Amino acid sequence: MTNIFEETYNRIQKAKKAYKEATTAEERDTAREAAKEAEDKIDAMGDIAWKIWRAYEKSRDNENEILDFDDIIWDRDVEALTACMKENGIKAFTYSCRATDAVETLWLFKEAGCTIGEMVEVNLRKDFFGKGYEKGHAFRMTLN
Repeated sequence: MTNIFEETYNRIQKAKKAYKEATTAEERDTAREAAKEAEDKIDAMGDIAWKIWRAYEKSRDNENEILDFDDIIWDRDVEALTACMKENGIKAFTYSCRATDAVETLWLFKEAGCTIGEMVEVNLRKDFFGKGYEKGHAFRMTLN
């Protein structure tokens, strides 16, 4: 099963590297176009895929082992997010949102077929000096 999010991440990283190494405007344009083409696949999948993609890219950039959602997830999106992750072979994710109703969102993920696991530590962002990551706490979820 192809994980479109991992595939897109890898293609964009390759495009960023090509852009950084480019010596001409044409090479930079080619790299930008490659990144756009990678994101076009996500775009074709719609808003739910974009929500996953933004979290996926941030998670990978922060060197987290698995996808971390650190933002509010609307109740109406839980089932669609779960289905999209399953369709793309994502077997686990973390939920580190600090919003007041985060527990209710966890319950909706449980109702959508996810198993709530242990609490884990995740990388949130580079620390002020860029030498490590600020840490946060998250619930690890598995998709059944």
